[in-house]
Amino acid sequence: MRIKYLGTAAAEGIPALFCKCPTCMEARKRLGRDLRSRTQAMIDDTILIDWPADSYYHMMINNIHPEQIKTLLFTHIHEDHFYPLDLGNRKKGFAHIDGCDPLTIVGSMDILTEQLNNVVSSMQSEGTYHVEVKTVEQDGEPYVTVDGYTVWPIKAVHGTEHPLCYVIEKDGKALMYAHDTSEFLPETWEYIKKNIKHLDFVSLDCTEGRVPMSYKGHMNFERDFVFGEKLKELGIATDETIFCCNHFSHNGKVTYDEGVKIAGERNYLVSYDGMEVEF
Repeated sequence: MRIKYLGTAAAEGIPALFCKCPTCMEARKRLGRDLRSRTQAMIDDTILIDWPADSYYHMMINNIHPEQIKTLLFTHIHEDHFYPLDLGNRKKGFAHIDGCDPLTIVGSMDILTEQLNNVVSSMQSEGTYHVEVKTVEQDGEPYVTVDGYTVWPIKAVHGTEHPLCYVIEKDGKALMYAHDTSEFLPETWEYIKKNIKHLDFVSLDCTEGRVPMSYKGHMNFERDFVFGEKLKELGIATDETIFCCNHFSHNGKVTYDEGVKIAGERNYLVSYDGMEVEF
């Protein structure tokens, strides 16, 4: 299994628009891995996680053909993860993609917004570029997507009504994608203990970087380390599991190199735009 991080920042991006804080000013000087667009990831060229406004940029710079994406998972409906208007460009007249695979959109009931419903209805009425929406919840059955992938919806703790994290499994390999969230609720840990047998890769929210926690719904390096130990205590992760810190804000006050040093003390990785990890 392979994950490719297309974007790795929180809503403001790094450097943030209009911002002159030390982190943003340093990013403008350093460029490279300190430049972060809004968070999005792709699994095995088949599953796309989230659709921010930066999606067009991500597709172009990474030479991705989005019409071949079979499954789009939404974590929640904050605009840096959920920008459905651009999906309307899949319609006739905007795109010519006869013979492409259908697109399945997966998320909690929150994604059934007027914006997404209008976009999907207009495409479905054409009957050519098929799009299907599936809602999932932690207390339901796992949703099997395409090509043998099983997607487990995991309740996140964030500022929307039904935010989700995901565990994605195929051919004995399993990945947890845990953004935007604080530590899970007790019932979620019980659900994970009951249903998830092992994890080869864990991607964790690190919005708060190296600063003390100030916002419920995100984590920092310290909380990521605690989260990882919890997974090991449950026997779901081991010392062989790869952990990666992702989803950074300029308010976390950490450059890429500084993050690598902090995370490296616990053998965690730090994401950057364009980073690929195969496991």
